[in-house]
Amino acid sequence: MILRLLILLFLSLNNFILVGQNLPKNIIFLIGDGMGVNYVAASFFDDENNPYRNFKSIGLVNTTSSDRLITDSGAAATVLATGHRTVNRYISIDSAGNRLKTLFQFAKEKGKSVGIVSTSSVTHATPAAFYAHTDNRGRETDIAFQLAESDVDVIIGGGTQFFLSDIIGGSRKDDINVIHKMENKSYKWLNSFDYKTIVDADKVLCLMEKNGLKPASERINTLGDFTKAAIDNLKSNENGFVLMVEGSQIDWAGHENKQDYLLSEMRDFNYAITEALNFAHEDGNTLIVITADHETGGMAITGGNLDGKNQKLGFVSKSHTAGFVPVLSYGPSEDKFRGILENYEIGQNLILLIDPTSQF
Repeated sequence: MILRLLILLFLSLNNFILVGQNLPKNIIFLIGDGMGVNYVAASFFDDENNPYRNFKSIGLVNTTSSDRLITDSGAAATVLATGHRTVNRYISIDSAGNRLKTLFQFAKEKGKSVGIVSTSSVTHATPAAFYAHTDNRGRETDIAFQLAESDVDVIIGGGTQFFLSDIIGGSRKDDINVIHKMENKSYKWLNSFDYKTIVDADKVLCLMEKNGLKPASERINTLGDFTKAAIDNLKSNENGFVLMVEGSQIDWAGHENKQDYLLSEMRDFNYAITEALNFAHEDGNTLIVITADHETGGMAITGGNLDGKNQKLGFVSKSHTAGFVPVLSYGPSEDKFRGILENYEIGQNLILLIDPTSQF
């Protein structure tokens, strides 16, 4: 028993030495769903003021799940949110069905606020992995109920239908109005974007569409606007915050092999990166990590001018691939995200920056 306690103490101290020397107060974790390395390259050529130029800590990530070379978004999000690989379609449970503790849960234990911004439904696979646990990512009505129990402070995205009964235009087969349930827990509910209301609210549930949001090219407000509002709400917590921002429709554009859609969604994602950088520069104690859950479409730049303008994009698939994805980091402990990494290292390193005594 004494030997076991000594070993645990050694491991805890070792984690503190490795990670705890430069713990960020805040973490902004940006996930470009489906965003492979060539997506970043295309975005780089598309915009001469591209925010990726600000990052010096860069790596590559292997995205496999525990049972497939090519992951789905459920397993891919789970490993980023928990530091553990799982089987495809699972959300923050392991292959045996045991619940996995998420980055948000660790953050809450440390008194931090947590938030989600997504251009999909907030019950979609990537955001869900940070607060929900299920063996089927498609159970979005159940995931909505879990969100109501999760104590996430700021929620911005789409997905109203999963919170409402089918009798009143939703897709729930029960008579539970999850929006009312959350309002009873002091959430301010919005069905359109309102910066001031979001910033001033104690807790906020902003669901702007029945399912996913409109494409970036059809929206007035950008992912950058949503990100800024979330940051300006969460930053009031003196213990700090963890914010996950997802550019969901980068993946959808990849599935559809649509160049204009893809570049538009990447620009939208870049607005969010810019807002995160603006805050991190001002704050001085915020870590930004940008990565993807997987690559979609096997996209390559197949033509264009010498300066990268008028580029042409080609695709080899309309599905996910096993291509490596990028990771870029800026701020305290950014060096933890350099090199060639396994996807579970991203999740584990983020959790260790919240709780250096965590064991994996």
